[in-house]
Amino acid sequence: MRCNQGTVAMLLLGGLLGCASTPLPPKELISARKSYERARASAAAELAPTDLYDAREALERAERAFADDDELTEARDLAYLADRRAQLAEALGRMAAAERQRGAALQAYGEVHLALRRRRGPPADPVKPDDPPAPREVPAARARAPGGQRRLVIMKGR
Repeated sequence: MRCNQGTVAMLLLGGLLGCASTPLPPKELISARKSYERARASAAAELAPTDLYDAREALERAERAFADDDELTEARDLAYLADRRAQLAEALGRMAAAERQRGAALQAYGEVHLALRRRRGPPADPVKPDDPPAPREVPAARARAPGGQRRLVIMKGR
């Protein structure tokens, strides 16, 4: 029994020393991984797949640079770029989703507006201001009478 406990202790100690020798990933790489996962779970997967693909490629380059132990500075730089590309993909996905919602809202507004117009005439548009009033002083206008003669039309309200 003593021999088994000693063996187990040695294995545990060796495992701990083995784990301690591998460096922890830089904070930029951890942030890039989180940003990519967030972007992948967002609307970017459907609405901005090209940008999401670019973010994944940048993250893979950062992971490869981190795996090469001698390029830690390059791994940090690439991880920073991957993080920004993932954030960009997520933002573009949100923007595309908002554009979709805007289009659907405009279409619904148009349908309601058309239905109201058919029922009782044009509704007052709350977005547009009222038309400016006509000027008070209207000059006399000349119009041709049916026989080709000119007649003078005097506007009331002067």
